[in-house]
This record gives sequence, structure tokens and C-alpha cells, in this order.
Amino acid sequence: EWERVPFDAERFRRDEVGAPALWDGEIGYDVRERTTTRPTLEIHGIQGGFTGEGQKTVIPARVVVKLSMRLVPDQDPFEVARQFEATVQRLAPPTVHVTVRMVSHAYPALVDVSALPVQAAVEAFELSCGTRPVFQRTGGTLPVVADFTRILGVPVVMMGFGLPDDNLHSPNEKLSLSSFYGGIRTAIHFMDRMARQ
Repeated sequence: EWERVPFDAERFRRDEVGAPALWDGEIGYDVRERTTTRPTLEIHGIQGGFTGEGQKTVIPARVVVKLSMRLVPDQDPFEVARQFEATVQRLAPPTVHVTVRMVSHAYPALVDVSALPVQAAVEAFELSCGTRPVFQRTGGTLPVVADFTRILGVPVVMMGFGLPDDNLHSPNEKLSLSSFYGGIRTAIHFMDRMARQ
């Protein structure tokens, strides 16, 4: 389905990532697949040693690394964490003490796009926007989605109305009024379609 959506890897690198180059990453997958549908491990911060101005020749006694992982269906967060810790312990030299602490976790979820509520959302978008929506796997983390799917056994519908330049979760985050009102119209059509099922 996402073949319908144009994707320019160079523009993505330049405008969204801002890096001089993109890492080749996992063999056999392009950058769009690697950033949306594949499992990931991201380092968000490293803290340790002397970080003040100037220089100081010290060997850090303690280093903290903060990271997260995006899981895909059939991965268990506790098993992945166990495997990660075992790998880090195996790679650490005997002179280094390593502690791994899981701060939070979420099970992965993949929505069945053929489910009736999802098809109601498709119809709602067509009615409010005049075009069929494109399904995208965005790799976001909303633990409640997997919980609803796994525990309640119901499909979860997520409809996005923001645009790529809305600075989601960033300074100066925005949503245009046209997207806001379009979302309201779509929600009305969605509720109507759900009531008819």
C-alpha cells in the first residue's frame, strides 16, 4: 500500500534527519522500511566522565546510556530485554560492571487494516477528504494500542491529521486549522459509519 506514497530518501535525509549521510543499516531493507516497519535500537543519550568546558584527561568511572527499542509483532519486551542484557554482559570486558534497567515497556501492535472499524475509518476519510487514506506503519509507541488489541481483543483505529512539517513532539509543534476541522469532520463520518455496522 505504501508504494502509493512517494518517498525521497535524499529529502528525508536532508530535511527530516539533517544528517550528512544515512547509515546503510539492515541489509535488504530501504530507509523507509528501516524507520517504520523494522525493529530498532536507538541511543538517546550518553552521560559520563568530564563534560565541562575545557579538557581533562580522565577515564570515566561511570557511564549511563539511555536507549529505546521499537519492537514488531511476535516480540516480547521482556524477552528482548533479557537478550539485550545478555549480549551487553557478554561483550563487556571483565573489568567493567554492567547494569541494565528497564524503565518502561510496551508490547508491539499491528492493526489489521481489513477490520471493520478500520474500513469505517477509510470511508470516513473518503467522505471528509475526498480521497482514500494510505496506511502507514509509523513505528510510534502507544502501549495502550497493544493492550486493547491483546487484552480486549478489539481492533484499534488510529487516524492522523497532522502533516510532516507540524513538528510533532518538538518545539513549535502545530496543527493547522484546516487539519483540525478536517479531523472533526472525519470523526463525525467515522462515528456514523461505525453506527451502521
